[in-house]
Amino acid sequence: MDITKFLDLALELETEISKIYEFTAELSGDQPVAAQLRMLASAEINHANIIRSGISFHDADPDLLKGIRMDSVEAAAGLDEARSLHVSLEQGSIRFLDGLRKLLDLEERFERIHITASVVFADSSMKTLFGSLAKGDKSHIMTLRALIESYGGMA
Repeated sequence: MDITKFLDLALELETEISKIYEFTAELSGDQPVAAQLRMLASAEINHANIIRSGISFHDADPDLLKGIRMDSVEAAAGLDEARSLHVSLEQGSIRFLDGLRKLLDLEERFERIHITASVVFADSSMKTLFGSLAKGDKSHIMTLRALIESYGGMA
């Protein structure tokens, strides 16, 4: 997989996760919980915008990003899982709390393989720009754990 395709895939993943957070906010039936989930959705949109910036920088100077360390199959599988979760939530075939747990699993997995670990950067400013994505995932994980525990579940 080339860098452009990988960044496009990462953009799709961030966008899909944002949609899932928006949908789970509607499912929650609890205004404070919905507000937290909408904040997470907004953060995912910010992540998508950072990736869009990276795509623009890469288009302007392809040497800024040197390569990919991540297997394309793993990246595509993550997007497929996110889409499947979204469909399951929409169809009601998964409970709200289980949906939060699956979101937590996705966030934990993608924190470990985030773009700073997946892309080889030639420029330190690009690494810093993309590094904010991994930091955001850590806060998403903490928020999801707290929400799961507030519903009496184990995170």
